[in-house]
Amino acid sequence: MKEETKKCVNCQKNFTIEEEDFNFYEKIKVPPPTWCPECRLIRRLAWRNEHSLFKRPNGTPGSTGTHISIYNPEEKITTYDKEFWWSDKWEPLDYGRDYDFSKPFFQQFKELLERVPHIAFFDSKSINARFCNFTVELKNCYLITAAWRCEDSMYGNRLYECKFTHDSYICFHTEYCYENVYCHGSNKLFFSRECDGCIDSYFLYDCRNCSDCLLCTNLRNKKYCIANIQYTREEYLKKKQELVLNTRDGIEEARKKFEEMYRNAFHKHLQLINTNNVVGDHVYNSRNSSHIFDFHDGAENSKFVHWGNDGLKDSYDVGPGCGDESELNYEGISTGVKNYKAILGTTIWYSQNVWYSSMVSNSHDCFGCVEMDKKQYCILNKQYTKEEYENLIPKIVQHMMDMPYVDKKGRKYGHGEFFPPEISPFAYNETVAQDYFPITKKEAEEKGFSWREYRGGEYQTTIKGKDLPQTIAEVTDSILNEVIECEITKKPFKILEQELSFYRRFDLPLPPIHPDERHNRRLKLRNPMILRKRMCFFGDKEVDTTYLPVEEGGPEKVVCTEHYNKEVY
Repeated sequence: MKEETKKCVNCQKNFTIEEEDFNFYEKIKVPPPTWCPECRLIRRLAWRNEHSLFKRPNGTPGSTGTHISIYNPEEKITTYDKEFWWSDKWEPLDYGRDYDFSKPFFQQFKELLERVPHIAFFDSKSINARFCNFTVELKNCYLITAAWRCEDSMYGNRLYECKFTHDSYICFHTEYCYENVYCHGSNKLFFSRECDGCIDSYFLYDCRNCSDCLLCTNLRNKKYCIANIQYTREEYLKKKQELVLNTRDGIEEARKKFEEMYRNAFHKHLQLINTNNVVGDHVYNSRNSSHIFDFHDGAENSKFVHWGNDGLKDSYDVGPGCGDESELNYEGISTGVKNYKAILGTTIWYSQNVWYSSMVSNSHDCFGCVEMDKKQYCILNKQYTKEEYENLIPKIVQHMMDMPYVDKKGRKYGHGEFFPPEISPFAYNETVAQDYFPITKKEAEEKGFSWREYRGGEYQTTIKGKDLPQTIAEVTDSILNEVIECEITKKPFKILEQELSFYRRFDLPLPPIHPDERHNRRLKLRNPMILRKRMCFFGDKEVDTTYLPVEEGGPEKVVCTEHYNKEVY
């Protein structure tokens, strides 16, 4: 089919379906989408809770009391500890049902969601990974989310093969790093953004292969620089000491200077590294893909992609959590672990030909299944023979078209539509939808999403964040027994032994802010996942970019690739 303009049934804005898009939908046998790309993304994100944690009844057989889970205790579901969930001590097929042609499919799926026990955290093949979610192959990590193959790290989000990396966002191959955003291949780098191959440095932006530098921007292959000024080693060490970066006040003063330097730096309109025919931002070693963000290595012939790595072919509307040698995936979140045809689902790993399912691993040919491992030819968690399965699936697809689910806003969901937001087990503000598309409670409810107000825990704080010692040298082990009040949100938090050891090793002051608020502060340092037009700062070319216009708070010196290379290299 030729290019076609449609009106989004959700936001009523026009969007375009191109000829290549129609070819993809025909290839996987789904109707073209009725929601625009942005609304589809938000709808998926409302099914992904990365870091909202709750104390709820522990439903693990033989256990009593409570445990920590990503599911709010108000949800009428049962949750199992992840160790028990991955064992063979329970059978998800026990909760299966016959398909009921008198009810819409999504109603039956919601009933199954409420019936089957859920894993407390989405984690696979990790060792000593406490409260880690959407993670694979971690070791000795704490409160890490959306990460692969990391070790000895804490409070990070979207990390890949990092070690001893704390409080960082979208970092690859970093070691002994702290409070970084979009950094790669670096060691002992602190409070920095968009850096690659940097060592022993603080507060760098867009620097490459630099060491022993402070408060610098747009540098290449430099050493002993402060504020982009070259010094001798002796001069550098003296001036570094004067900045007192081992104190909270020194860090905050440097942070203010760094923000001013960032705004005056040159900003490449898009970060596309070793790509061919790619439109997106922060994409590495990929080709023939568009509207793709935060992808590292091997995206090919894909579109509307968000956060992934290590190989993704012929896929649309996937992420966060995609890639890792996956192919022909569509409308999914956390479908990035060696999948083939993971379509319209959430948290599908190591599987093939799995449709409309949630938390399914090492399986193939499943439809509408929940919380299953090592299964095949199942529908709504009921086992069928291969022949029975193949005969029943076309009838279910037709039934979904003939009897679509209708939500409270009157929107219809037939075959080819992702799960309705109103049946998500998460409230909008518990999910990453609120991280990337923040709205108010009133706006959420008007759009058909649920909302839950934050309820604090039972802890009584014993010290205020603003009253913490200025330096780590003043801190004794007794801090491990304190409950700290965040100086911004007033939420309580604690310092752990692993964390304290890290601060002492690098002479870093204790953070006075709750880990959630530190994460929120890092999120604000990224650009929206929206491509827009801006004139190059030098005024001779219009470019695609994710930077906001100056009048909306974006930096002034956004430049095309040619001018960037001329000014920086």
